[in-house]
Amino acid sequence: MTKRNTTERAVPRAPVAAIVAVAALFCLAFMAFMLYPVAREYYLVMRENEQVSAEYQAVLDRNERIRRQIEDLQTPEGIEDRAREEFGWVKEGEEAVNITGLKVSDSSTGLPPAVGPDAVDVPETWLTQTLDEFFGIRDAVPAVPDPDDLIPAP
Repeated sequence: MTKRNTTERAVPRAPVAAIVAVAALFCLAFMAFMLYPVAREYYLVMRENEQVSAEYQAVLDRNERIRRQIEDLQTPEGIEDRAREEFGWVKEGEEAVNITGLKVSDSSTGLPPAVGPDAVDVPETWLTQTLDEFFGIRDAVPAVPDPDDLIPAP
């Protein structure tokens, strides 16, 4: 028979599961703290990329409209149509009529408007709205600063 040492006191031990849970929470909080700035920067770049892609597509569409106008002007009928629309020219035997009071629509005679940074809106989804709030983005991501903002006030 072995004698048990009665002078040793039992040391209370914290449950291992509680220690692991606290350590895991600490690690997750530390990772979130360290990764938030990187994730925010990535999100900003992703939003700016979406904006630039939408602007690029708008520029491609504008260039296609200009290309079609050029093709039209390379035919005699296209030149005649442009002269009628832009200058009001008529052929012999025709009469010109000027109608007023109608809304003026975009004419195909002028160049399509230039595409600027604010000319194209990227569609927003519930996810982008949520992430904008999470990362503290109030407005759409500015792709290019306004030139007037760069000029110092006198």
